[in-house]
Amino acid sequence: MPAFTRGKSQLSAYEVEETRKIANVRIHVERVIGLVRRKYQILQSRAVPIERMLTKPGEALALIDKIGAICCALSNLSVSVVPLE
Repeated sequence: MPAFTRGKSQLSAYEVEETRKIANVRIHVERVIGLVRRKYQILQSRAVPIERMLTKPGEALALIDKIGAICCALSNLSVSVVPLE
């Protein structure tokens, strides 16, 4: 969410820098989410069966949450999206 000027004509230098940092993180997060969705076929479906979205009695997470966590963990073990310098 971008910073608002709160009645001022423009953002301060600090607010501009903070907004830029947030935007950079948001871009990276969206890039990683896209990578995970493309990499794992189970996440490519637009329609998720309702059974995957419901939490079963005695379980903390729904099946879709478990699937997403596992796919993200496997991606964390893969080669980085951003090249290491």
